[in-house]
Amino acid sequence: MKTKIIALFLIMTVSMVCFIGCGPKGPKRVQVSGTVTFDGEPVERGIIKFESVGEGDVSDGGSIENGQFTIEVTTGQKKVHVKGTKVVGQYERDPKMNPGVMVDQLEDLPIPWTLTKDVTVEKKGQTFEIAFTTEEINGK
Repeated sequence: MKTKIIALFLIMTVSMVCFIGCGPKGPKRVQVSGTVTFDGEPVERGIIKFESVGEGDVSDGGSIENGQFTIEVTTGQKKVHVKGTKVVGQYERDPKMNPGVMVDQLEDLPIPWTLTKDVTVEKKGQTFEIAFTTEEINGK
């Protein structure tokens, strides 16, 4: 009988700790998506980073494929950074070990990491169009 009471007490204690300590923590997170272009053309591949403004050191990022991204980010004011590449050809990766296996040859787009776009993330499902141009990079 004493063992059953102790076991019941332990189960209740563990349940309460989980119930109290397992709630959501930190800033609200939502999924957003969008497009990234450079001079009107989709950024073929790359990374995108949403950096919080004035909310501590919170950054979220993901990949860009064919000009599209979908990532989970915290809500609030953000500075968006992009590092993009484009396919400029193909080459044989290792002709001795894997003859005929071709891989994409990539070239970095001239978007400096310090050039950012300001956005506000407010709700789930929000979409963004992030566009960079040569003129803005060159300061014209």
